[in-house]
Amino acid sequence: MGATEPRGSCSQRLLLSARGLGVALGPLIAARIVGPSLARVLLWCGCSGLTFGVCYLGLAVAPALAIAAPLALLAHLGGGAQWTLSTYGLQRRAPDHIRGRILAGDFGIVMLIITVSNLAAGVLADATGARVAIAVFAGLGLVAGTAYLVLTRGVRVALATQEQHPALI
Repeated sequence: MGATEPRGSCSQRLLLSARGLGVALGPLIAARIVGPSLARVLLWCGCSGLTFGVCYLGLAVAPALAIAAPLALLAHLGGGAQWTLSTYGLQRRAPDHIRGRILAGDFGIVMLIITVSNLAAGVLADATGARVAIAVFAGLGLVAGTAYLVLTRGVRVALATQEQHPALI
């Protein structure tokens, strides 16, 4: 590390490493928790989204890197688990003849949302500061996770019933 290294770059690398580790481990942990149950896939998609939002809300107010790094790791355990679980659910339920189109559409929508949210977060951070922008987007994530859990409740109950009593189908 030379004298010309930008200040804070070690902190940035630590936060990005924590994020990457969370994204890598989140799907592995979620797969063990969820198993083959689609009802649990939907439940844990919502819970993972809430985990992401709660941890980023904590990150917005974290007073030190020693607190921020574990929060970034936990947030991305949730984020990585959510994306992987939702893709797994789509693969399980999509008919063979259109599965590729459905997954391509899902990926395209996700990339569009990531692009738009990154642009909006940058504009908001320039106007209000990084902590406020992080808190706003964490709050939006909490609203989205909560709405998802509320809106998928009926589907989760129906899937759980099917999984418990397959003969009734």
